[in-house]
Amino acid sequence: MINYYFDNTNELKPFIHELEANNDTLPPDNALRIAPEFKDGYWPCEQNGSWILVEDNREKTVYNIETKESSIVDYFGKIKEGYTQLEPFEFCKWNGKKWVLDNDAKNENIIKNNQLLKNSLLNDANEKIAILQDIIDLDMQEDDEEAQLKQWKKYRILLMRVDVSDINAVFPDKP
Repeated sequence: MINYYFDNTNELKPFIHELEANNDTLPPDNALRIAPEFKDGYWPCEQNGSWILVEDNREKTVYNIETKESSIVDYFGKIKEGYTQLEPFEFCKWNGKKWVLDNDAKNENIIKNNQLLKNSLLNDANEKIAILQDIIDLDMQEDDEEAQLKQWKKYRILLMRVDVSDINAVFPDKP
């Protein structure tokens, strides 16, 4: 005889191990003498004195459909409501069955990046113009520095005219 032990502290009482039993005794409260069945993706659990197969997703990564945060499953049974095994991707939202592209979030990000790029390019242009203007004001210019100043000022004006709310915004080339 063999006693098949289960964990009797959980709602689902999973199979944990087996030990040789004595023919003259009854099995302990947390043991059965019926061998459990095994199947890939399931784990045998005791229920009302017999074995049932319960979905086993332990150690699998799941994602919260609201926050997209990942976690590792540490329980028996189906994946809890509000979670999925489908991995989210950048700029996605849950449509009830799968992750789909969230064009609004994607466009907001493009606009934000356009504004950051415009600010950075304007800072570069302002710095270059300030230096060239100092050179000319102090009559220290060489060769084509007046022409460079004019090109940088034109560039800055073109930059100012870029509409960053346009997701297809085109930025002028630096002189």
